[in-house]
Amino acid sequence: MADTERIESKLVAGRTRLLASVEGLEGAEWDWLPGDGRWSVRLTLAHVGSAQRSHLEVAGRLVSGETLDMPEFELDAWNEAAVAERARWSVGQVLADLDAAQHETLAFLADLDAEKLSISGLHPALGEVTVGQVLRFIPIHDNMHRRDILRLLAEMRGT
Repeated sequence: MADTERIESKLVAGRTRLLASVEGLEGAEWDWLPGDGRWSVRLTLAHVGSAQRSHLEVAGRLVSGETLDMPEFELDAWNEAAVAERARWSVGQVLADLDAAQHETLAFLADLDAEKLSISGLHPALGEVTVGQVLRFIPIHDNMHRRDILRLLAEMRGT
């Protein structure tokens, strides 16, 4: 199996697991807040979509030979600002954005070969990475937030 096929498989599996964790949610469950500063399920998914788009942008710039130098980059502030931009989005908009970001990522990946996957450069949060590493991080990130969502739902339901 080629590297691109392995990455595609992980992207699809990671997103499938993430979305399965929110199947059947209704109304207020999407926006329940634990009161300790964590995001609701809807905002967590908004973050995941935003982050995927950011990772895709970094990967695209690396493939294009551009450097992405952001010496003052602060990950938490970046994430909070991106979620704030999406805070008024409906659940439908958040899910549509996640779907669109995934399709854009898979289309980008389809145009890559082993040589392009090995192009390296600077990622603002991850440091020196290859294009392949950036793309492999997306399903890892999905899984991190799937676990967050499952914990949040367990707290909400008192289980």
